[in-house]
Order: sequence, then C-alpha cells, then structure tokens
Amino acid sequence: MAPRLTAFPSAARRNRAIYLVGYLIYGVVAIRELTFLLDEWNLAPAAALLGAILLLMATDPLLFRRYPWYRYLYFPMQAGLIQALGLLRPYQDIWGILYIFIGVQAFYYFSFPAMLAWGGFFAASTILTLVFTQGWAAGLGFGLSYVAGGVLVVSYEVLYSQAETARQESQALLAELQQAHQRLQVYAAQVEGHAAAQERDRLAHELHDSVSQTLFSVTLTAQAACLLLDKDPARVPEQLERLQDMTGSALSQMRSLITQWRPK
Repeated sequence: MAPRLTAFPSAARRNRAIYLVGYLIYGVVAIRELTFLLDEWNLAPAAALLGAILLLMATDPLLFRRYPWYRYLYFPMQAGLIQALGLLRPYQDIWGILYIFIGVQAFYYFSFPAMLAWGGFFAASTILTLVFTQGWAAGLGFGLSYVAGGVLVVSYEVLYSQAETARQESQALLAELQQAHQRLQVYAAQVEGHAAAQERDRLAHELHDSVSQTLFSVTLTAQAACLLLDKDPARVPEQLERLQDMTGSALSQMRSLITQWRPK
C-alpha cells in the first residue's frame, strides 16, 4: 500500500460520504450515551464531552486548511475527549467507534507512517479502556470488533483515495495527449505548407530554367526569320521549322508543369 503524495488532500479527493458516516457514528454514540445517562448525575459531563467532540469535528474543514499546525492539537484533544467519555461511569461500550472517524481524518492529514502510528494508538487505547471498564473477555471482544471496523473503513478510504488520484492523473494525461495532438496537427499543417512552398519554388525554377529559356529562344528565332526575309529568304523555312520545334517543346514543358501543379 503506497503512501499518499500529500498530507492535505484537495476537496475533490475527500470522500464526503465518509464524513457523513462520521456524523452518523457520532449521532449513534450521542444517543446511546445520553439516553443511558438520562437519570444519572454525570449526564452534564457526558453532554459537555459530546459537545466538545462535535465542535472539533465541525471545525475540522476550516481550521485544518487555515492552520496546518492545528492537526497536532486536534488529534490529541479528540483522543483525550473520547477517552474521557469512555471512562465516564457508568461505563459504556459503544464510545470506541468514534475512533473510526478520527482514524480516517488521520489518513487525510498525516503521512502514511504517521497515520499508522495514530491508528495503532487509537486501537490500543480502545482495547485497553474497554478491557479496564468491561473486563478481559467483553473488553477484548468489543475492542477487536471496533478495530476491525476501523481497519475496514480506513482501507476503503485508502482505496478510494488511490482510485481518485488515478482518475485525476488519467484526466491530466488525457489533457496532455490532447494538447500534444493539437501541436502535432499544427506542426503537420506547417510542414505541409512548407512542402507546398518548396514545391512551388521548384516549379518556378523549372519554369524559369526551361520554358522561359525556350520562349526566349523562340523570340530570337522569330526575329532572325524576319531579318532573313529581306537578306536571305531561302533560309526562312529553316528558321520556321526551328521555331515550330521550339514552340512545341515549350508547349510540352508547360503542360508537364501544369500537370504537376494540379492537386492530386
């Protein structure tokens, strides 16, 4: 089981259902304690302890974010209040499940080794207090039951947190892949445009090197034929044949270049 990367998870990583379960656990303990102590002299101390526990639970989201050092006070205070509630006569056996919820909170706000240390302390405190108040057999049985429940809930929360982290990493990876795909599309368009520009330059050079030179020669030959009409008419047919050959060659070259320019 891998430790979490951060000690303070974001709100998205928190399982709100676990917090709801925590308040339900508190409600069960409060109802059990207050109804059992309804006619007892220590009803007021039990109510005060339960009120202090609830106050600490309710201020958890605000104070933990604002004051990181607050966790070092919160967990000892909660442990002391829960232990005091367990040692309040007449002894009860249900108060120990409050440790399950603060065990989940320890998972949120401490590193993995520190969370294991707090979990071991909560388990030992629950078992020892129940053995002291209920006797060996009943205390050990109740204590191990609560410890097993706590391990189950915390294990579920660990798996939930890992799954949520994996989901967020997958979303981040998907976003990076989409950005990379967009960059590749832009790059491909740039490469295609660059290749088209190079092809146009090549065709332009071919046009200049071949057709333009041929057309220039056609112009010179036509001028020469015009001059020979007066000086040596017998040579004019020869010049006209050359002129016909050159114009045919220029026409073939132009057709070839136009074919290359057409989109495929």
